[in-house]
Amino acid sequence: MGVVLAVAGAMVGAILIGPAPDVFAWVMGAPLALMVLVGAGYLSRQRIMLTAGEIVLRGLLFKRREARARVVEAVRATIVAHRGSPGDTLFLLDAHRNVILRLNAGAYRREDIDRLVKALGVPCREPGRPVTGKELAREFPGLDLVSWVERHPVLLAFIICGVLFAVLMAGIVIGVAA
Repeated sequence: MGVVLAVAGAMVGAILIGPAPDVFAWVMGAPLALMVLVGAGYLSRQRIMLTAGEIVLRGLLFKRREARARVVEAVRATIVAHRGSPGDTLFLLDAHRNVILRLNAGAYRREDIDRLVKALGVPCREPGRPVTGKELAREFPGLDLVSWVERHPVLLAFIICGVLFAVLMAGIVIGVAA
């Protein structure tokens, strides 16, 4: 996110300094300001609360409660996005090995997540190394830990590019025919 902010900030600065109309600074600056505000709000509101009877995950726009007794297992993994930075994630599973909660553990210190798992008193398994979504799915077969998008990011990018190309070509054909 820091790279995105730096690039967007540099673009806004270049627009203001250069000969481009000032309206372009607003076009770039408004989304940048919105990203900063949403990011700050997300980080300030994100909490994990553990009580005697439940675990509560609170984010910017949601609050999710689950009975503590439902959690019987935890899986902790550092998931590496395609050409992205790794993110520490904690999955809490029920007796049927379904994901009850998925916690973005990267927003917390490692010791805090270790304390959470210890307080829950459930076994915690880890792959032992940073993994991609596809590797995590292979490492823990039968568990639906990561989405199709996380397992196939390159294929998704090709699909999006293909759809955009088809829309562009259709627009060109329609434009030429008219």
